[in-house]
Amino acid sequence: MEEALAAAGVVDRLTGATLNGQALSAARSRFESAKQRFFSALLLAMKLPSLLPAIDVALQSDQSAVIQLVTTSEALLSRRLADLDPADRAELALDLSPREYI
Repeated sequence: MEEALAAAGVVDRLTGATLNGQALSAARSRFESAKQRFFSALLLAMKLPSLLPAIDVALQSDQSAVIQLVTTSEALLSRRLADLDPADRAELALDLSPREYI
């Protein structure tokens, strides 16, 4: 992160002094937000292999399954759809995994 900030001219490469406080704050904020979104998606993905069979067991036992969604990834989906041209939309295959955060 520090090397990227230096390369972008936000901090001085030699002294490490901040050259643009607002840009430094914005960059760190975006980094932390992306990190939180990544780990949130990762934890969700890790829970799914045990969640789906548990739902099946509950439904087979005439019980209800109540699931709380923390995110629907609607904003990510909207961004991905906006980036597609009509030809890409015809053969829609979107990756909503946390890969972009890496």
